[in-house]
Amino acid sequence: MNILPYKLSTTNDLLTSRAGLIIIAQLMQSIGFTDLVDQCFPAPGSNRGFKPSVFVNSMMLMLHEGGSCLDDLRYIRHDKALLQLLGITSIPQADSMGDWLRRVGYRGINATTEVNKHIIKLALHNCSSITLDIDATLSASKNKLAKWTYKKCTGYMPMVGHIAETSQVLATEFREGNVSPNTDNLGFIHQCETALPEGVNMAKLRIDAAGYQVAIIDECMDRTIQFAIRAKMNKPLKKMIEHLPKTKWQPLVGKDGKEMSEESTCRLVHSMESSQHAFTVIVQRRKISGQLSLDLHDDEQALSEEVIQQGAYLYRAIATNRNKLTDSEIVHWYNQRAETSENRIKELKQDFGADRMPCSDFAANSLYFALCALAYNLFALIRHLLPVRFASCRAKTIRYRLYALAGKVIKHGRMIYLKLQAAHKQLLDEVLILLNNFAQAP
Repeated sequence: MNILPYKLSTTNDLLTSRAGLIIIAQLMQSIGFTDLVDQCFPAPGSNRGFKPSVFVNSMMLMLHEGGSCLDDLRYIRHDKALLQLLGITSIPQADSMGDWLRRVGYRGINATTEVNKHIIKLALHNCSSITLDIDATLSASKNKLAKWTYKKCTGYMPMVGHIAETSQVLATEFREGNVSPNTDNLGFIHQCETALPEGVNMAKLRIDAAGYQVAIIDECMDRTIQFAIRAKMNKPLKKMIEHLPKTKWQPLVGKDGKEMSEESTCRLVHSMESSQHAFTVIVQRRKISGQLSLDLHDDEQALSEEVIQQGAYLYRAIATNRNKLTDSEIVHWYNQRAETSENRIKELKQDFGADRMPCSDFAANSLYFALCALAYNLFALIRHLLPVRFASCRAKTIRYRLYALAGKVIKHGRMIYLKLQAAHKQLLDEVLILLNNFAQAP
């Protein structure tokens, strides 16, 4: 058998495979993250206790490195080279982190909101109005205290609000798994508005069918908030669609400006029972053919309360008050929420540990979920500051190309040196210069 010509040996040199984590550490240093955390979070009960920033900063590093559970803190704690490079003296163990999450609980969630305001303000810069996308998501859990969800598994059903302009999480509300996604959406919208930095307001709103509620639509109309909400196909709306003449339908125009032969739209005026306002409904019609037709017959759940099938067509609708836009523009604008909200929630869960709750305590899990969102927001801010070639990269790519850099840490006199390959040094220099320019910007 052929054996590669190598021998294993050991060294006392300080080596790290995570040298690129200096990027997130530098960003936190530049924006005063540590001081802000210590100011907002509850102080320790004694002088010997860790400051809140020890726990929060450790969590940020662990989540950015790719950890998915509290036990992954040990990989940061055992990397002596990285700790010396970043000037970190303490990384709590998993048990200590769990105890802190349980002890701080809901007070930590309020503190996270205040820290998050600062990060969002930096990302928004001079932007004074935002588009809010809200959605519920499933966080499955085998915790014996977790409730059964409508997805036929136990877990939690947190609400997440996203800012479309920055793709950052504005607010979260951790909920039990048996809470319906349409529960108190208006209250969560108000919570998101409270979480906005001073001087920033919500100008536009997009929600799926869970937000098709009288209270939400009336408030948007009263406050002239522009909205697009997936409409539920109630009986009056179904009846209106059934009696639409063929001449009312217009081809859906794609983003490339070309008409789509199998999709068309029609504009109606509708009002919900007990509502104070009438609003526009954009009805979408899509011809069913080929594999789509087979899929619909095989899966009856595909025809839900927000989608109906009549003859050879599949119908769905969008409620809106953006009457100056064309039907096609409204459809494309609503569909953007899949990128700014649904896909970002996937990143939050899959890339930043928010799909696996570490504790049996509900308040502790609520805080953990909020901290995952905070780590994601730091990543979103970094992604805006990185060179253009990294602008659309997910965390997996950033970890592979930026964070996972091999380096040697040397202390000479009073100076700490990080030795890298020439190409890696050039890349880090480029990124750190961009972060430094951001920190010095007015």
